[in-house]
Amino acid sequence: MDDTTIRPYALAQGTGWTYNFGVDFVVKVGELGQGRRLAVVEYTTRAGEEPPDHTHDTEDEFFYVLSGELEFRCGTERFEVAGGGCVFLPRGIEHGYEIKSAGEVQLLAITAPAPQAAASGWGGFVADFEQEAELRISPPEG
Repeated sequence: MDDTTIRPYALAQGTGWTYNFGVDFVVKVGELGQGRRLAVVEYTTRAGEEPPDHTHDTEDEFFYVLSGELEFRCGTERFEVAGGGCVFLPRGIEHGYEIKSAGEVQLLAITAPAPQAAASGWGGFVADFEQEAELRISPPEG
């Protein structure tokens, strides 16, 4: 299927569609406009600006910490994540975070739709090497 409404584009550092929703969120790939298969948002925040714990019913969420230190909560689990680290938060589980470092924290948040029927993935190129290539290193069990 050829979807000509989705076009390739590039963004320079520091650019994107900026929305203030408590803090400024810079949308790199929007859910409604540019992508529709995932959304990518970069933002800078600090202690005291954390969102209340909440649940997403329709999407998984992935955070890549560009700088700073946070404690993420997801259900009963806790994850200490610092610059260069990441955390995956599946849909349907209450989650939130607390900023642990002084000063600004910079985050890249990626969300993707998570329909119940998608438990086996969507057959993309990542699934190809996950199924066919040699797994050389795995992260330590937490």
